[in-house]
Amino acid sequence: ADLPRIPKDIEKMLEANITMMELTEALKRQNKGKAPGPDGLPVEFYIKFEEILSIPLLEVMNEVLIKKEIPQTWTEAYITLIPKEGTDQQQIRNYRPISLLNSDYKIFASILAERLKRYLNNFIHPDQNGFLPKRQIRDNIRIILDTLEYYEAHPEKQMALMFLDAQKAFDNVNWRFMLSQLEQMGFGKKFIQAIETIYNKQSAKVMINGELTEAIDI
Repeated sequence: ADLPRIPKDIEKMLEANITMMELTEALKRQNKGKAPGPDGLPVEFYIKFEEILSIPLLEVMNEVLIKKEIPQTWTEAYITLIPKEGTDQQQIRNYRPISLLNSDYKIFASILAERLKRYLNNFIHPDQNGFLPKRQIRDNIRIILDTLEYYEAHPEKQMALMFLDAQKAFDNVNWRFMLSQLEQMGFGKKFIQAIETIYNKQSAKVMINGELTEAIDI
C-alpha cells in the first residue's frame, strides 16, 4: 500500500531552524537525576546555566541541521548493563544495556522528536496506542478485557488471542529501510539527513565494574 505523505507545510516546519522557544521547552522536558554521558555533564548543568549556554547551544544545533555534521562528543556513549529482575545473572542475555548519552545530544534529539510527535497521530494507525501523544497503552488492555468478557458471556462462540513481541526490536531496525520510508512519506531531505546524522558513526564503551572497554562501533 502507498504510504501517506505529509503536507508541505509540515515538511517545512520539520526543516526549519530550531528556535529558542523549542530549546527552552526541551530543557523543561528533560528528566532530571539521570546519569550523564561520557562528558560528565548532567542535564541539570544545562538547566542551571541556561542563560549562558542557550545561545551557543542553539547555534551548534542549527549548524548540525545546516552542515549535517555533529560534534564528536555526540557520537560517543557509555553502556552500562542492568540485570533483569529474577533472572540468572550468569547469562549475558539477562542484562539490559542502557546507553548513557551526552545531555546536549539528548536535548537536540528530543527537539526533533517533539516536532515529529505533533503530527504522528495523523499517520499512524489508531490501533497503535503506545508511545504517541494522547494515546494510552491501557486502551488496548481495555479492549482485551472487553473481548474476554464478551466471549465469557457467549460460550457458544469461539475465539483466540495471540500475543506477539518483537525481540530486541530496536536493535533489529534496518536504518536504511527506515530512512527510505521517511523519504517515501515526503519528509524533506534536511530533516532526514538530521535523523541520519545523529545515528551515524556512533561508538560506545561498555562499563563493567567501573572500568571501560575499548570503543565499539555501533
